[in-house]
Amino acid sequence: MAARRAVRKSFIGQGILILLGIELLFIATFTSLELPVATGKNLQASVQKEALEIRQAVPSKYKEKVDKYVPGVIPPTQAVRYSIYSPQAPMAIFVGYTFGWPLATISCASFVVLGLLGPVFNLHPFAGGGGLNYYLEPGFGYLLGMIAATWAVGYITRNKRSSLNQILAVLAGLASVHVVGLAYLLGTCVVLAVVEGGAIQPGWQQWLFQEFRNLSWYQLPYDALFGLLAVGAGFPLRWLSGRLTAPDIGARKDNSKLKELLD
Repeated sequence: MAARRAVRKSFIGQGILILLGIELLFIATFTSLELPVATGKNLQASVQKEALEIRQAVPSKYKEKVDKYVPGVIPPTQAVRYSIYSPQAPMAIFVGYTFGWPLATISCASFVVLGLLGPVFNLHPFAGGGGLNYYLEPGFGYLLGMIAATWAVGYITRNKRSSLNQILAVLAGLASVHVVGLAYLLGTCVVLAVVEGGAIQPGWQQWLFQEFRNLSWYQLPYDALFGLLAVGAGFPLRWLSGRLTAPDIGARKDNSKLKELLD
């Protein structure tokens, strides 16, 4: 009696990865880092400030040696400006790279749905509270962009994991987040213009610029840096996705010949 091998994909493993992806995205949402605004002069002032503080913290008995071999630090000529950074885009890249398509996209879409429905059940999963009206928030488009980013990253790295593919995946993920986010901001302005009578108000232009500056211009350099680090951290963890979603292979008896004899 011959036996055929039955392949059954591990739904339990897939469910574990989806839940893990949702949890990681929630952690990223509530993670806030105060970082220098990523402009050339501001970063230079930040480096000068940190170097000056380190130099001043050197014990007095070592200062002579430090002064002998290390040149003096020029104090910054301007105050360092900081902004609050949340690593949501790099986490979407990490989830997309580590878990792949379609699990990563399901995780991210579920994360957004939970954010919208959470307050109905007295849960507030988004940093801004969430709720069904959260689509009115300027940053909602960036959440939709994260869903697209998980698909783009997972699709690009599905078969090949070369350095070029990984860099392309990060670029595609960042483009998905920020292009969709900016398009949502522009669409919001257009809809408001239609509702308000077909005229773009001057205040909206300033509002659009401020939101783009805060959500993309200040965030994008750090998104690129942490996105590359996320891929580096996710590379050795991809085996986890493969192990948890590996098909369950078992022997299945082939009773066709027995049926022929009985017939």
